[in-house]
Order: sequence, then C-alpha cells, then structure tokens
Amino acid sequence: MNLEELFSFNLCTRCTGRIFAGIGTGLTNKERGESLLFAYNALIGSMQEKTSCYICNGIFDQFDKYLKIVLDRLSGYEYNSFLVGSKFDPEILERENQIQEKFGKKGESIKKEFNREFGKYMENITGKTYSKDPDIIININTIYDYVEINVKSLYIYGVYTKMRRDLPQTRWIHGSGDSIESIIGEELKKITESENYYLHGSGREDVDVMMLGNGREFVIEASNPKKRSVNLEEFKFAVNSKNAGIKIDKLSFCDKKRVKEIKEAKHDKVYRAVIESDGIMDREKLIRACELLTGNKIEQQTPRRVLGNRSDIIRKKEIKYIKIEDIMDKTATIQICAEAGTYIKELVNGDCGRTNPSLTSLYGEKLRVKSLDVIYINRGD
Repeated sequence: MNLEELFSFNLCTRCTGRIFAGIGTGLTNKERGESLLFAYNALIGSMQEKTSCYICNGIFDQFDKYLKIVLDRLSGYEYNSFLVGSKFDPEILERENQIQEKFGKKGESIKKEFNREFGKYMENITGKTYSKDPDIIININTIYDYVEINVKSLYIYGVYTKMRRDLPQTRWIHGSGDSIESIIGEELKKITESENYYLHGSGREDVDVMMLGNGREFVIEASNPKKRSVNLEEFKFAVNSKNAGIKIDKLSFCDKKRVKEIKEAKHDKVYRAVIESDGIMDREKLIRACELLTGNKIEQQTPRRVLGNRSDIIRKKEIKYIKIEDIMDKTATIQICAEAGTYIKELVNGDCGRTNPSLTSLYGEKLRVKSLDVIYINRGD
C-alpha cells in the first residue's frame, strides 16, 4: 500500500478506513483510518494538516444537521423503530469509485457507512431502535438536504359478525354507502390519523348473507399511520357501539404475513338456509335429496352471477352434510356444511345445470334460497 499516494487525496479518517473495509475485521472505518493516518504521520515525521475530505466533503461531521431535518420531518409520527437510506451527489460517488478502483476495490460504499453510522447516532440520541423491519424508513437526500419517509402500515387482526343483509364486505369503487371495511376502517383511521385503510378478509359472504356464529377472520390495515398506539378494547368498543350491524372481537396486533395466512386458509363452513319451492314442500323427496348430497362431491361451474369477476372453470366441492331443521308449506330450513369455496345458492338452485348434482336436480322441482346465513366457520377455535 502506498501511503503517500493514499493521503495525497486529502481524505478524512472515515473515508480512508472505508477504502480498506474489506481487509480484516474488528475495527470501524474511522479506527482503521486513524491507524493508517498514524502510520503515515510516522512515515513523514509530521502531522498531516486537516483539509476538506476529497470524497465526502465532511458529510460525516454533519449528523446533527441531518438529525434536525429528520426529526422535523417525523414530527407528529409515533414510531419505535427506524431504518435509514440515503441519496448522494453523483460526483461524490464518482470520486469514491475512482479511489476504490485505484486501491483494489476492497472497500465499503459511502452510502452504506452513512446509513449505518447515522442510524447509530440517531438511535443514541432518540432512544429509538435501528431495525431492518422498522416502523419508518427514513430516506435522506444529502444533495438537497431533505428527507422522505416511508411509514409501515399498521395491521390489526380480528373476527367480525354481520347482522345485516344489505352490507358488502369492502367499499364500492366510488366509496359511497356502508361496508364492513368502512365501518371498521373509518374508526381506525380516526384513531391512527392514517391516510387510508384496507380490509383483508378470510373469504367473503354475499351482501345479502349474514355472518353469524364464531365470525369471519379479517385483518384491517391502516396505511401511513401517524399514531401506532391503539387501545384495542377502546377500538373494539368504538366500532361495536355504532350499532351499524356488525361486531368485531378477538383483536390483536399482527404483521403483513397474517394477511396471507388468513386469505390462504381453507375452512369448512356451516350455513343455515331457508329454501322455497313453487309448490308445497315434499318432505320425503327433500330428505332423499339431502341424503344423496351428504358426504359426496359436486361439480360447480363458475356461477353466472359472478362470471364477470371469476374465471369460468369447474370446481369440485365436498358437501359434508345437509340436515333438515324445519319444513312449513312451501319453505324449508336446512343446515349445510360444505367445503370452503362452495357456492351455496347454486348448490340449491342448480344454476341451470352449472352445479351438478344440486338440491333442485335431486328433488326434481325448482328450489331457491330465500335467505342464507353463515352460522359457523370450522377453524378449530
């Protein structure tokens, strides 16, 4: 290593040490640079005068300035952990690359060191945790001295029950009218001062179907929240006291992975359906039709009513059981347990032969669903 050539570039100790960061361990870049400077001073028999660093222009001495910019930008945000990113003037990166190449490209980038060292500095000053899975990512533009932030969404898991037959799970495109998503999300938006919210459900029921029993799993996401401290009991009370036709329960904080888990979960569901016929319901024929479906698989081609949103394919679904609870004149109340993803209305009406067999085809006369409720989801809870 030619120390005279190295120090002819007028580098600070950090940039000097960083050029050789890949050689050896146990020293910080600053300590390595100080050791090299000590060796050079011994070589020339005098102390080298301090000048502005050829690579960084003294940027590592400006952490207090950047911390003030960062804290001003984070004003009003609650966070426990953070990660630092940065953007540098291309001329600085070019000067660094020039010297790295001259001395064997065994170093570390200025961005990597800046991010790490500023992160340590901010951690020590603020008491917040420097993390690879942070609440907030801080991107410092050192060219124009401004900061951009990326705030991690807040996720809350729960289950909901729905006691209305006119309530969709998610908001319509134009955002008008109630939905399960808006009833829960607007309350969370108010608490967290977030920009928006999204409901992720473990499946969904039709607008006119009630969701009773042990409820449907969901994760509500608050995007770009300013507040992360949510009292879950108070949040639950705020939603449930609206008397909007839904109740939420079993709330807990979770991460984004929980969204994937509940969406991929496949649970058998139990339904209560009131079905009707044009004529008086024939008990024996209905019993026979229910027995023939119990424990067997059906083939369901994508129902006509959802063809605009689903691929037109045939699905095989198992009907665990169908039990008759009551028969009166032209109606019957039945309980159906079916594999996840079964279209229950089409199981009853046959959908012009697209579901086969169906209650209609086995009964021998047209049957249709008058009302339908999900009364239990077999999650094992």
